[in-house]
Amino acid sequence: MARNGILGLLLVLTCLSAKAGSGWTLNRGEAWFEGSVSSISYSELWQQSSPFLQLQRPVTDFGIRLYAEYGLLDNVTLIGQLPYRMVSTGGEPQGSADFSDTLPVGNLNYLGNYRLGARYQVFNRSQTVVSLQGIVESNNSDLNQITGLQTGFDAWSVELLVAFGKSFPRSYLAGHGGMAIRTNQYSEEFLGQLEYGVNLTGGWWLMAVADYRLSFRNGDRVPCNTRHTGLYVNNQEALSYGLKTLVPITGNIGLSAGLYGALMADNLPAAFSFNGGVYWNPQFRRSGQVQQPVPSSARARL
Repeated sequence: MARNGILGLLLVLTCLSAKAGSGWTLNRGEAWFEGSVSSISYSELWQQSSPFLQLQRPVTDFGIRLYAEYGLLDNVTLIGQLPYRMVSTGGEPQGSADFSDTLPVGNLNYLGNYRLGARYQVFNRSQTVVSLQGIVESNNSDLNQITGLQTGFDAWSVELLVAFGKSFPRSYLAGHGGMAIRTNQYSEEFLGQLEYGVNLTGGWWLMAVADYRLSFRNGDRVPCNTRHTGLYVNNQEALSYGLKTLVPITGNIGLSAGLYGALMADNLPAAFSFNGGVYWNPQFRRSGQVQQPVPSSARARL
């Protein structure tokens, strides 16, 4: 399936950083909470030169994420994310011409990089908003060098974005542009995203996402054995896409689901990423404009 050209992207983020890159803020005292899971299994990595790198062992990455936003002020929203990752390699080697050695099979369960930050809305006029956003990502993940398994970037990160949102009668357009700065010899990255959402009926939203991630390639981080798994290696890049939905169940509770893939990438898994979750309080309450899903997603990283 990988070689048919419709390939997925591991949402390392940090992955589903859902809702973290649009310009809207919550009202003071409002909140959004989401618990979600993500799953991806792969045996190849995107490479610019190959374009695929065949791994010796298949890798499975399952993530659990708790995400929250809180309106500190009408124009200031606090953001937090706590991920937990369960990564493992397959027991039977597949054989690969790209590796001369085979690492031991293994599994690793630990926290990913947790994220804390804020969004500050600087413009709100004619159904258009613009915000500045800053996120700090902790260096608290785990690494097993023997098996090449890792649960997050081995670095502190600062993510700086300019985000926007535009409301229409039954839809919206949102996006962001900015960069991520990482320590520990990781390269900096440019981050760009566009998202278009349509209110199909009631509170049911369908959203299409286009995401661009470009490494500045100014870091010399050595991948060590994580090259065998592709987990959180340096210089990850992608032109990716996603389709997701928010479906209300009752009151302010509903379900979220997403499918994410890539048109081209580098140093990232060649497989689809599936995501699903449960959310609480999914809509803005702004008179005179369509009720938006609480800030729509940035590049999905879990």
